[in-house]
Amino acid sequence: MRTLFLSIAMVFSLWALGQGNAAKNDIVFTKTGEIIQGKVVKVTASTISFTYPGETLINEIGTQNLEKIVFSSGRTQSFGTSSAGQKAEETITVFAPNDAVQQKETTTPIPKEEIYLGPGYEENKLSVIPLSFTKNGTYDKDVSSQMTQFVTDYLAQKNQSLPITVQDMMTTIKNLVDSNVGFRQLSQTPIDRLQQILKSEYIVMVEVNESSAKAEKKDSGFFDSTTEPASSESGLRYDIELIVYGDQGAEKYSTKFSDERSFGSPLGNAHQEGWKTAMQYVLDQVLASGNL
Repeated sequence: MRTLFLSIAMVFSLWALGQGNAAKNDIVFTKTGEIIQGKVVKVTASTISFTYPGETLINEIGTQNLEKIVFSSGRTQSFGTSSAGQKAEETITVFAPNDAVQQKETTTPIPKEEIYLGPGYEENKLSVIPLSFTKNGTYDKDVSSQMTQFVTDYLAQKNQSLPITVQDMMTTIKNLVDSNVGFRQLSQTPIDRLQQILKSEYIVMVEVNESSAKAEKKDSGFFDSTTEPASSESGLRYDIELIVYGDQGAEKYSTKFSDERSFGSPLGNAHQEGWKTAMQYVLDQVLASGNL
């Protein structure tokens, strides 16, 4: 009887000792349902380090595999995520030699959502920049305005089969004025900036130079080398340069065209609009190129 009592007392003492040791252990719960008892010695953002009871070998496990840790002190650390799918908080625990716990909590910032605002212009919209017309090297403001209106109207009328909207000249000028972009600033303003100002995907820039074209000398006869005097106003030469810019300010189409036209001598008023024929030819080439 006495022997049985001693045996029961010893078993109870061993069970109590085991329970006391278990109470001093940290308990690690994994996402697969495994429960690990031991001593957690280090916690980082990506792993934890721990030892099994009665061992000194340090083991590691990734925090992405953990659900929580219940420390022997009663504190619980979870490894869940916030509703936004981002880590809500990361706690780094460092154990000092005297087992005093020091904690440092840091919050992982959630990156701001990037919102794409688009290119800043309307697709399939075209604006004609106020063009530059020079006559014998001298800038002519009035003719430049007439040409700009002509090019704008011509493109608006001729592109009916294309999904292109041509902005009227007055709206184009107003937008430029509102943005403090005058004629002198046009050549210094980046194309992508002009696209934003004019809210247009396509930008058309044109330069025209008109110069006098002298008539060729003609022999009066087969054996006669005398020539007829040539009038300096017997013809006109038009040099036209046109560039079409598209997406992100990229050059989509460019052309240079020269045309000489004779109006007889003396010249009448016909030469005043002689540029229209040459300009129509250039614009027809643009429309036929398929770059709009």
